[in-house]
Amino acid sequence: MFRLCMVAALSAAVSLPASAQRLGPPAERPRLEATADTNDAQAYYERGVAEFEHDPEVAGAAFYWAARLNPGWGDPLYGRRAALLLRTPFLLNATFERDRRRLGSDEARRLDSLQFRALMLNPFLYRRLDRPMFIAYIVKNAEREHHSSGGMTRPEIEFEVQAYLTGASNQTRAWMEYGYGNFAASLRSYAQALGQSRDRPGVHLERARIFGMRAENDSAIAEFNAALSELRKQDDKELVVFYESKALAEYSVGVLLEGAGKQKEAREAYGKALQEDLAYYPAHLRLGMLAIGLKDTATAVSELGLATQLAEDEPYIRYMHGYALARANRLSDAIIELKKATVLEPYYALPNMLLGQLYEHLGKGPEAAATYERFLALAPRGDPQRAIAESRLKDVKEVLEFAPKP
Repeated sequence: MFRLCMVAALSAAVSLPASAQRLGPPAERPRLEATADTNDAQAYYERGVAEFEHDPEVAGAAFYWAARLNPGWGDPLYGRRAALLLRTPFLLNATFERDRRRLGSDEARRLDSLQFRALMLNPFLYRRLDRPMFIAYIVKNAEREHHSSGGMTRPEIEFEVQAYLTGASNQTRAWMEYGYGNFAASLRSYAQALGQSRDRPGVHLERARIFGMRAENDSAIAEFNAALSELRKQDDKELVVFYESKALAEYSVGVLLEGAGKQKEAREAYGKALQEDLAYYPAHLRLGMLAIGLKDTATAVSELGLATQLAEDEPYIRYMHGYALARANRLSDAIIELKKATVLEPYYALPNMLLGQLYEHLGKGPEAAATYERFLALAPRGDPQRAIAESRLKDVKEVLEFAPKP
């Protein structure tokens, strides 16, 4: 078995690949600073955060391209949803007013699916844009009430926010404190909200995620279990947003246990997530990756194969399945999966590196050279595999140069 080099990325035009279509309307690449790396998803993400409050159109485009460059990173998906909400006032209002009718619309569900996918990739991502989104909601409503538009000064905005918070619930205050990064204060306010809020599952879930971000795993798991208990009491017909699902809560517990090195317990938690939702592909993904770590290639291929069946248009899942197949020495099958990943997202660099290695191992020099070149054209300047790709490309070209001509 040859040695593989891998760095895992734990990083609606008809002509667009399916994965891009799910990001919403296609967007032109926003300009970056002259010295910025246009292959770097992080650079676009940071541009999106910087522009979010001033120009949600540009922010949405930046998040769109961050998500395309790195389909295995959840934060740009969350950012894209937030920017699209900011551009859609009636859905922004519905989100903060918990309007069941509008939240059940196809458009709202499409946006929620972005956040759902983001939390699948990282259930503990920091939702840093919640606060400016919430402030925009308050300001837009204040402007409507005062029959003004875009003319509020910063002091006036701060006054409206404080006036709103004066009569707000502890749950709302906790959310704002979370947005400011005041996690300890947020936890205290959420604890006070438990005796008042009708959304007890949501309160427990927010506390669980904050504890998880603080690496307080026991407290986080206790809160997830409390949320699961509350969710199971709810009527099946009650509206539950995607990111408050029981499957996601069980999956989050598994991520915490896996991070703590408790692999057996993590597998059990992922199994419970699948009991809640048989189509919950992230659980299969994590089970497959755990199996890779244990060098159980048969289980890895099986679990990741199930994940790809459930998420056919997720390029990151295809890449991971291809990696598992390569580890199992099923090189032809691995190439098929990796090529599908590159078709689903042509700007995704990572599959090309592994494809180059596989082609080289099979003695397919021209194909190896082409995919190494493709990787180097797409990969960020700081990608640790660039040096490897450059070295292999040089060697492959030397072999091709001196190979007998047919």
